[in-house]
Amino acid sequence: MLYIIISYLLGTILFAGIVGKLKKVNLQNENSGNLGARNAGRTLGKWAFAVVAIGDALKGFLVVIIGRALEFSEPTIAFAVIAVTLGHLYPFWNKGRGGKGVATIVGAMLAFSPLYILVLLASFLVSMLATKSATLSMVISFVLYGVVISIVMPAGIILSIALIFVLWKQRKSIMERVRPHVLE
Repeated sequence: MLYIIISYLLGTILFAGIVGKLKKVNLQNENSGNLGARNAGRTLGKWAFAVVAIGDALKGFLVVIIGRALEFSEPTIAFAVIAVTLGHLYPFWNKGRGGKGVATIVGAMLAFSPLYILVLLASFLVSMLATKSATLSMVISFVLYGVVISIVMPAGIILSIALIFVLWKQRKSIMERVRPHVLE
């Protein structure tokens, strides 16, 4: 249980907030107001996007690596992935206003199942060619990845719950992208 609580607390470290403070910019007052890599990049430039994306991805990655080093079961590690994701999405110290969780969950997925991350990447690239939308491509690749790992991995269904939380947090962006495609 301590491992899961620490995973949540690790998730509450928002690299966008740190980068923003260093640059004396409150990212919650800029563009989307989101404390994630995309808003940091829009507001502060590509370097900020890269730093925040890597930092947020490392949180998810570390939770899995630490769980494996401590020889926890795959379901326990998957629950810790949910915890780190929820920490990023809903940090207690910021009234639940965090990032959207994409980098954090991708970092966790990379560490959890490096082979199946190829499913995510391939479906994202194919979707990008078809939709020209990173948001829609992310949704398609997350759903496909979730289905595949739920079928082939014992803890895949648990890990897929973290994906659902990330997709839920993205719902407004998703709907903005879906409407034009539906109307075509």
